[in-house]
Amino acid sequence: MLRQILNPDSLTMFFIAIALLLMSCATAIHILLNKRDEPVSATLWLFIVFSFPLAGMAVYVVLGINKVYATGEKMRIAREIIHSEKKSPVHSAIKRHVKEQKKYMASASSPETGCPEYVKMFDRILTEAIPLSGNKVELLEDGTKAYPKMLAEMSTAKSGIHLQSFIIMDDPVGREIFRLLGKKANEGVKIKIIYDRFGSLKAGLRSKFFDIKNANVQVRAFSLLNLGSPWTTQLRNHRKLLVIDGEKAFVGGINISRDNDSTFAGKDRYIHDLHCFIRGPAVGELQFSFMRDWLYVTGEKISGLFKEEYFPAMEAHGDSIVRVVSSGPGQHDGGTEKIFVTAAACARKYIWIMTPYFVPDISFWKMLCASSAKGVEIRIIVPQKNNHWYVQYATRSLYPNLLEAGIRIFEKKGAFSHAKAMLVDGEWAVMGSSNCDVRSFRLNYELDFIASGGDFLNVLHSQFLKEISESEEILFENVIRKSLSVEITERACSLLTPIL
Repeated sequence: MLRQILNPDSLTMFFIAIALLLMSCATAIHILLNKRDEPVSATLWLFIVFSFPLAGMAVYVVLGINKVYATGEKMRIAREIIHSEKKSPVHSAIKRHVKEQKKYMASASSPETGCPEYVKMFDRILTEAIPLSGNKVELLEDGTKAYPKMLAEMSTAKSGIHLQSFIIMDDPVGREIFRLLGKKANEGVKIKIIYDRFGSLKAGLRSKFFDIKNANVQVRAFSLLNLGSPWTTQLRNHRKLLVIDGEKAFVGGINISRDNDSTFAGKDRYIHDLHCFIRGPAVGELQFSFMRDWLYVTGEKISGLFKEEYFPAMEAHGDSIVRVVSSGPGQHDGGTEKIFVTAAACARKYIWIMTPYFVPDISFWKMLCASSAKGVEIRIIVPQKNNHWYVQYATRSLYPNLLEAGIRIFEKKGAFSHAKAMLVDGEWAVMGSSNCDVRSFRLNYELDFIASGGDFLNVLHSQFLKEISESEEILFENVIRKSLSVEITERACSLLTPIL
C-alpha cells in the first residue's frame, strides 16, 4: 500500500487533483463574490466549474467573468461628468441648452401627461431620463427604408455626425455609409464613430475599414476583444444611434449591415427590424448619450464635447413626449429591466411585446403571469426561426408556463425578425436596442426611448397588428406534444438563461 502511495505516477496524479481542487475553490470564491446579485447564475457556474474542472474554469473565464462592477465604475465616472455639467453647467452651450430644455420638460403633474401611475414610477426609478415634449417620431421598417433616409439626412449635415452601432459591416451598406461620411468630412463636417469590437468583429478584422485617413473623422471601439482579457466580450455596447447636427437622430434596433436590406440579402433571408427617426428636444438627450460613451472610450476633455454646434437651439417638431434611457452597468443600472417591470406592474389593459430574444429571468416572466391574472391582455411576438438556435429552445421552454397563465404567443413567420418594441395600454411605448432578456437587463449597454402622446403610438399599434397578422399563434396543445429529445434540449438551454 505504501509503495502504491509513493509511486511517482500516483503522487503526480495526487498533486494534480489537489491543484484542480484549489483552482476550483478559487474560482468558486470569485463566483460567490462577483455574482452575489445573481443566485441562479452563480449556482449554474458553480455546477459547471466543479463538474468539469478544467473545461468549466476555461468557459467561466470567457463567458462568466463580465467585470460589471469595474467597468460600471469607469462608466459611472463618465456619466457623472456629463451629469454634473448638465446640473451646474460651466460651458455656455450647455447653459443655454439646459435653460431651453426646461420649456419642454413634461412633469407628472402637467396637463399633457395627467398623473398616470407609470409616469410617477418612471420619475422615481429613472431619475435622469427627462420626459421632453415637442418631438416627432417616425417609424422606419427595415434597413430598406432606414438606410436611404439615413443617407439623405447625413448628406445635409453641416457641423457634426455622430454614429454608434453594435455591428458595422464591411459590405455594400457599410461602405456606402462610410463613403458619404468621408465626403462630408472633406466638406469640414466633424465625424465621430463608435463601434463595438465584438459585434463588428468581421469588419474589425479588416483593419483598414475603420482606419480612415481624415483629420475630421475619429473612430473608436467600445468593448475590447483580445486573448489577454476574454471576459471583456461580455460587456457590449449594443446601442444603435445616429445624431446629425444635434438636430436629428436615428435610434432603434437596426445595425449597419446588408443583412438588414432585402435589396441585398433577398426577401427570405434578410433581417426584419424597426428603427425610428426623431426630431425635437429629445435629440439633445440622445446627443448626451453619445457624448457619455465618447468620453468613456476616449478620455477626451469635456471642453471639446460641449460645442454650440452639437447642441443647437431647440424646436418643437411634434406632439410626442420622449424619455431617453441609456442603460447598462454604471448608467441607469438595470434601466431596461425597470421599464419592463413598470409595464407589468402598471398596465391596465394590455402589454404587447415584440422581441427577437425572449429569455428573461424567472422574476419577470412571473410578473407577466401575475399581470395576466389581473386581466391584462399580454401578447408576445418572437421569430419563428431564430438566428441563435439555443435561444429559440430556451424561449420555447417558457411557453407552457406563459400559455397556462393566459399569455398569447405569436411566432413571426418568414425572415428572421430582429424587431423590438413594447406597447402598453395604447398610452406609452418603448423602442430601441433592448431585447427582453437577461443580457439586455444586466450586461449590455442599451439605448431606448419611452414615448407617449402623438401619432407615433397609433403607427406602432398598426405595426404590431401587421406583425401579428404575419405570425402563427402558439396554442397550448402545440407545446405539450414534444419529443423527449426536444424537451431535454429546451430544459438544457433554459439553464443558460443568465448568460444568453
